[in-house]
Amino acid sequence: MLELTDGTQPRIQELKTLSGKAEAGDKDARRELRRLVRESSPEVIAKCSEFIHTYRNILAKTASGGSPLHQEVIVERARLMALELAGDNPTPLETLLADRVASLWVLVELQEALGAAWYDRETGGKSSPAFMLQMARLLESAHRRYLAAIKTLAQVQKMRGTSRVQVNIGENQVNVS
Repeated sequence: MLELTDGTQPRIQELKTLSGKAEAGDKDARRELRRLVRESSPEVIAKCSEFIHTYRNILAKTASGGSPLHQEVIVERARLMALELAGDNPTPLETLLADRVASLWVLVELQEALGAAWYDRETGGKSSPAFMLQMARLLESAHRRYLAAIKTLAQVQKMRGTSRVQVNIGENQVNVS
């Protein structure tokens, strides 16, 4: 979602190079890295701190069952979902919330896939009922967080008059216009 200006790519590469040296134990590189991060533009900081894509890839890899096609489709669908939910000219808060909704969607899908795998004839019965109860709790927690993120995004967008999401919590219904 973040458009990078011409000067950001070289700075990001410089930070990555220094990070590698610091990771290898170079204390001077660590100090220089700290200094350059403090002097970097907000867009460089934002780009370097985008963990959401790594997180989505890890979840998608697990949910895909090893299929590269399914992994890429899950990641791309989440990316497109975040863009659509954020809407035109989103505020930074709307961008964060839209990314959170999309990532939680991936997590809910993963939890449902893992739960469904237990019922598969080939794998069913190999997990204890206590394990399945814990899996159900994890799914419920992820789903609750997903709906809460949707609701918060809708509230923020409603305050701006740009709401694209309608949430009816009583019915657990979510509509995207």
